Amino acid sequence: MLIFKPGLLKREIVKELLLVFFFCLSIFLFLLLLGKILKLREILFALDLSMLDLLELFVYLSPFFLMLLIPVACMISMFLTFQRMSADRELMALRAGGVSLVQILPAPALFLCLCTVMNGMIAFYGLSWGTQNFQSAILELARKKAQLSLRPGVFNDSFPGLILYAGKVDPVSGVVSDVFVQDRTTQEAGLNVVAPTGRLVTDNQQGKILFSLQNGHIYRHGGNENDILGFSRYRIALNLNKLIGDVHVQRDKPKSLSWSRLHALKHDPASLQKGNGQFLRTIRVEIHKRLALPIACIVLGFFAFPLGWIFDGVKRSYGALVVLGMFFVYYALFSLGISLGETGVLSPFTGVWLANFFFGTLALFLFHLAVSERGGFVILWIGYLRDGFLFRMRGRKFADPDEQAE
Repeated sequence: MLIFKPGLLKREIVKELLLVFFFCLSIFLFLLLLGKILKLREILFALDLSMLDLLELFVYLSPFFLMLLIPVACMISMFLTFQRMSADRELMALRAGGVSLVQILPAPALFLCLCTVMNGMIAFYGLSWGTQNFQSAILELARKKAQLSLRPGVFNDSFPGLILYAGKVDPVSGVVSDVFVQDRTTQEAGLNVVAPTGRLVTDNQQGKILFSLQNGHIYRHGGNENDILGFSRYRIALNLNKLIGDVHVQRDKPKSLSWSRLHALKHDPASLQKGNGQFLRTIRVEIHKRLALPIACIVLGFFAFPLGWIFDGVKRSYGALVVLGMFFVYYALFSLGISLGETGVLSPFTGVWLANFFFGTLALFLFHLAVSERGGFVILWIGYLRDGFLFRMRGRKFADPDEQAE
């Protein structure tokens, strides 16, 4: 006699969901980070990073990708788990034992709530932390490289518009002494700057590397006049393109801002004047995006949950293709909604939440079919689409004149 133990069943389902989820998430994260490295390979090679530096950059990049990948991993892990249970006839055994879909529902619901909380923490706190620390790490690595390029008693022309000379260089503290700088970045004639001490510093707010000089003099020649100006501190911005390639480190992008900063800008009247309202729309889209993506864990998870029940007995390959195809539909709708929200065609709320509304409605419909055991026509409809696609492909093949000539 089959004894149904709800607690044991729920624990086993949640355990398997978590295992498949973290496996899928790690694979997807590795592939995306690898793609990001290939995109930034010129910058990374120019900075001559160690494995520890590279790992640190990985950690800072991860929140941006995790916010997008967690909903997808929820969807795929939910489907794969119940497809595995279907292939092993576990779903059939549960049905024969009188276990309904509603009785299994608490286990997937708990799993999806955990994923939603995780993605919410990343969206509200982790994203801005990772983006800002990534930019700071890039700047600091570039500063170290620029510091290494300074040699005592050698004129350095590595930076466009600047010629640097230092009599002494302390490799530990980075302080340089007996400094001479010819600065042609501000005017054609150039400025000659002499200072007893200086050092390279990073300005994280502006995303710049500065050569800061103390207690020196500026010698400026203009026409028939020579001017001498004294200063207590003088800063010269270095061209980052020479150090890390064509990269722009910016701190005012909405995706790099914290949740509190986004809300402050949303209510700031100056945001409405910036870019004829474009900046304010981008801020609102970013706020809704950080709310919609955590909720997408529940939406996509409950969309995939009844599919595993409906596709009981169907080949895994067909089900996996359907789930992957629906994921691309979701991503296309989500990207389209963001674009329409930023351009003002739709409101930011409607544009960002469009994909969640559509898939949420579809999930409710599929859940109703699964509970009422009326999901057979969904499989038939998918079969008709598959057969129609194959028929068209065969028709094109036989209609090809080159094929007929052969």
